[in-house]
Amino acid sequence: MLPDIEESRRILQSAAILDAILMPEWEYRYYSYNSHWGEDEHMASMRGGQGDHYFALFQPNGLIIKGFDRRFSGVHDVLQGVPNEFEGFLKEPAFIMDMTTFCTWKLQSSQEWSASKEPAVEAYELLHILTGKADYYYAWATEYYEMSLDRSLVQRIFDMESLDGEILEGLNEDLEFADLEEDIQEIGFPVKRND
Repeated sequence: MLPDIEESRRILQSAAILDAILMPEWEYRYYSYNSHWGEDEHMASMRGGQGDHYFALFQPNGLIIKGFDRRFSGVHDVLQGVPNEFEGFLKEPAFIMDMTTFCTWKLQSSQEWSASKEPAVEAYELLHILTGKADYYYAWATEYYEMSLDRSLVQRIFDMESLDGEILEGLNEDLEFADLEEDIQEIGFPVKRND
């Protein structure tokens, strides 16, 4: 069961700022978030090294996520039934719509998530960040980036605690706020500078 839209936004912003802190080189990051994607639109994405990916578009009327998991590349018709409210999403070249193995959405007016075709639970593995939250990110990042992390600092980020010097140093002592300025602006994560 995926979380509601606002919780999904917080989770994906948290994963993106953590990736920006742990991996300053953007091309090697897994999670990203753009709070200035369009007018009243935010976009989150994940890029795996083997071509797996997802794009999540937050709009005033809801959230839609499409993904590609190479293990399920034979899946068809997953874009049928997408509501008209997300028509622009379906036409966005950046989202690589011809490579889609799952698509799910939630309108602001709806209580439930929807999908035109309900794939096996395994097809949604790329979205485990949304259900596992800080626990999932912590376990994933320690393995993916091959580093030890302070679990409590990861939780503080997922709790949307403002990023301050203590948290930043605890996660990456080689990084200054100045190094992170563009990412902070793009992701839109709250910050508390120790002036």
